[in-house]
Amino acid sequence: MQKNLGKVFKIRLDLEKIVLVIFFGVFLYLGTGFLFDHQLQHDYPYAYMASDAFQHQTRAQSIKDAGNYRDEASYIVMGVEGATGYYPPVLYHLSVILSHLSGLEVYDTIYFSVFFFAALASLVMYLVIRQFNKNVALISLPISLLVFSSGLYTGFLFGHWPTLLSQFFLICIFWYTSRNNLHKSYIFLGIVMAATFMTHTSETLFAAIYLIIFLIGYLLTNKKIDFGIIKNFAFGAIITLALTLYYFIIFKGVWIPRQPFEFAASLRWDNPTIYLMDFKLLLVFMVIGFIASLLFIKKSLVPTIASLSMLLVGLSNYIGFREKAFQLRFFWPIFLSFLVGFGIYWILKLIIKEWKVWHSISLSIILIILVIIPNIPLIPHYQKIQSNGLMGKEHWDMFNWIAKNAEDDVKVYFFYGDIYSQDALLRNAKRAHYQVTPEGFIDAINKREVRRNYDSELPGDAGGGAPIRESLFSFKFGIDELPEEIRFGTKDICNFNYLVFDRRTAQPVFAQYNLLIANELLKKDYIKIVFENNNIIVLKNSNVGADCIEQRNF
Repeated sequence: MQKNLGKVFKIRLDLEKIVLVIFFGVFLYLGTGFLFDHQLQHDYPYAYMASDAFQHQTRAQSIKDAGNYRDEASYIVMGVEGATGYYPPVLYHLSVILSHLSGLEVYDTIYFSVFFFAALASLVMYLVIRQFNKNVALISLPISLLVFSSGLYTGFLFGHWPTLLSQFFLICIFWYTSRNNLHKSYIFLGIVMAATFMTHTSETLFAAIYLIIFLIGYLLTNKKIDFGIIKNFAFGAIITLALTLYYFIIFKGVWIPRQPFEFAASLRWDNPTIYLMDFKLLLVFMVIGFIASLLFIKKSLVPTIASLSMLLVGLSNYIGFREKAFQLRFFWPIFLSFLVGFGIYWILKLIIKEWKVWHSISLSIILIILVIIPNIPLIPHYQKIQSNGLMGKEHWDMFNWIAKNAEDDVKVYFFYGDIYSQDALLRNAKRAHYQVTPEGFIDAINKREVRRNYDSELPGDAGGGAPIRESLFSFKFGIDELPEEIRFGTKDICNFNYLVFDRRTAQPVFAQYNLLIANELLKKDYIKIVFENNNIIVLKNSNVGADCIEQRNF
């Protein structure tokens, strides 16, 4: 009898592991499979949909090229030399390490990393819920797939990558509180808190909010103070400070003065996101799960506090946290999965008295199917996206050619291209660059003029001001020292070493005007085509400053 029971238990345990492995594969398949065209390796940054995605890709690539992140590459910060690396570095270092280990390009490893750790986040949350009830954990798991719903997938596509990775570390803190009795667990707490701070700093504040609420909840449910937990929190805070000290000085000296936070209520966000009503029928189960969690609060303390605190923080846009609250919603399906799963389990438990693990696994499979199949009434669903993104092979070949062949101190001018409005992708040229403004370009076309001077802008990352370290705690901001006329206004195209023209645009007249300018420039014998393909022409001006083009009407 005992042997038979042992065998049954082993089968159940193995079945659970099989379910988790399958779910992990399904998560990655749905998240990256279609989007990445079922490949890990691509010929160019694939499925990049917005400037922020290229911002992170080019910064990570610059770190790999330099071998460190002491300084920002000058082509990222409007040509400012010697600017201190000031972005939270964990995502970038992780992608560079994976690139070296795998042989994949950074543009592939950085994108895949975000999906991989999102999948891990769902499994860590599963472990958090499992501490309370394995059946609830199994039922809750499929809800995590809604991170790929129509309102949330854009967090991946548009480049909100640091906050997504940081929220993985935030979930690790939930797990820590479910296992804080482990020997020297404060070491783990210190490491993951430091990771949130050096990946996307606002999650550190949210982690602190969670820990405070957890401590209060523990005190109320146990009616005593556990000084062991307080000691672990204190030691964890010391480790966090030690690990983040270098970046903390940068955060205090750069981000706080450059982007001081101001509380302001915000009802909507200018990015796609999710609202509570978007959970549709699942919202009913969420409310039921909330009521049930209060009835079992002593046993379900960690998943309950984690869910409720992240729900409240995600709603804090209404009291002043603005976009930071909306960003936290990218992982709402993972954070709130416990409430939904517990609500479903509690209702069905009233009907099925003898609940078995296979009930939970079957229900989990059904929920996965319901989430994946589109257009089922009252059920939010996964959104399948297939797109190669903004970049194409021909543009990537052009950027690679400039990066590898152009002299280090040259200036590159980009005429109109449909994708150049997402200007962070221009940093792939790895050279100082300007671009024509669409308004100036259209004005020249409307007036039927070939010009030497075009309204232009100097694109780049101005968020941190390109900080230059003057002492350990003191910074000056290189961008503030750039004259306004350097950044904006008309620019003489004859003063640029390389000029880039797109041959194809959504509006044919723009491409035709590009080619008209290029042909006028080629009348000079010191201007030659140095790169071309079906989509792009790159000209080199070997006599910078000379009278390179005749201004005329056409």
